[in-house]
Amino acid sequence: MSCVSENILLQGLIKGDAKAFEQLYKKEYNILFSKAMKILGDEFKAKDAINEVFLQLWERNTFCNVKVSPEAYLMVILHHKCINMATAETKVRARLKDFGIDLNNQWEEQPEVAQEQLNRLQLATAALSERQKDAIDKIYWQQLSYKEASEQMGVSVNSFNEHMKRAMQKYRRVFT
Repeated sequence: MSCVSENILLQGLIKGDAKAFEQLYKKEYNILFSKAMKILGDEFKAKDAINEVFLQLWERNTFCNVKVSPEAYLMVILHHKCINMATAETKVRARLKDFGIDLNNQWEEQPEVAQEQLNRLQLATAALSERQKDAIDKIYWQQLSYKEASEQMGVSVNSFNEHMKRAMQKYRRVFT
């Protein structure tokens, strides 16, 4: 892309121009998809990562802070997003493993055991209060910090810790 057209695109992005945003999306999608696939190794996760990056950029309009090309900026943001997603998945898998649930090949090797564990997980989740379910969702699926999650729930960090503690106790009772 020439320097002039790159500057025009960047100016459109800074102004919040939907056409410029769409142009950037269409132009960069394939290369971003390749990058996300290299890190995440899963088509659906790669597409989710790209969509989350574009959604975040649209909502926050951070292009006014860009000191490099929009393409390079996107690549860096996507890289960090993919690393965060991979790290979060590793943490979830480790937590599930703490409960005796191993997601690797379990469905193929032992479908009855995997189904039993899934049923137990659903049973344990059903036993949680709405606040406990919300707390688990914010920490493990939305990947918020305890402080961010407590603020979103409108409770103190100590109260939030209590919700998490009680939820984890209920899960442990079901899996031990």
